[in-house]
Amino acid sequence: MTSRESGPADDGRVEIADNTDGHFYELRYGDQAAGILVYETAGSRRVLTHTTIREEYRGRGWSKLLIRFALDDLAAKGATITNYCPVVDRFIEENPGYEQLIDPDHPGNWGRSGR
Repeated sequence: MTSRESGPADDGRVEIADNTDGHFYELRYGDQAAGILVYETAGSRRVLTHTTIREEYRGRGWSKLLIRFALDDLAAKGATITNYCPVVDRFIEENPGYEQLIDPDHPGNWGRSGR
């Protein structure tokens, strides 16, 4: 799945795609890799390990674009998630509709901070 999105704080265009061979979602700005959300596969479940945006691209809201794209893509595929990424945790806290994607038997770090 690939998408072209307008960056919230930028007139340019970003492209987000699932690199299934590399096990990461990638956000590209032009010909530059600007960020990734890394995962492992466990059956139909995705174990989200970390999200990073290159320093020169931070502060544009692109991590939210990347995470939203990945979670929407996984929902469309019928996947559940196990989450170990604190950035994804914060995103889901701010967007509770995505809580339904968390695998109740394998939530990862989700729910361990007294939520």
